[in-house]
Amino acid sequence: MPPAPPRPEADARPGHDRDRSAAADTADLMAQRYGQRPGDAARRRRWTWVLAAICAVLGLAALAMVSVQFFEPTVTSQDVGFEVVDAQTVRVTFDVSRPVGREAQCTLEALHTGFGQVGLLEVPVPASTEHTTRMSAEIATTELATTGIVRECRLLD
Repeated sequence: MPPAPPRPEADARPGHDRDRSAAADTADLMAQRYGQRPGDAARRRRWTWVLAAICAVLGLAALAMVSVQFFEPTVTSQDVGFEVVDAQTVRVTFDVSRPVGREAQCTLEALHTGFGQVGLLEVPVPASTEHTTRMSAEIATTELATTGIVRECRLLD
């Protein structure tokens, strides 16, 4: 069997240069019409990566802030009871839980029947070797109080 005749190269086909030039003309026309220029795709890819990197850095920063606040030591309080001593005094008993060796400060509040504030007192809670400490404090009131509560407690630095 005789060897097969060599096939003409793709560029050697008749009209191939005309096809290539028509494609280039179409690409130029599209670039003029829609603003596409050589290198736009690479530039767009680069900006996409830069934007993704910025988002990743901001996300990691937010995660770090949340995790630091999550593991920050806290203080909690629990109302145990109250006693209306007289028209100008209410005694509040409460438990404070905080990290061992840390000082805290609690705000106590005396309320009347309409839940209006009639007394307020800041109570320091000294550092202790115990996690939970029971405290009792008397709040001076402007009128007869019907309850005494712990509004909030916070750690001192």
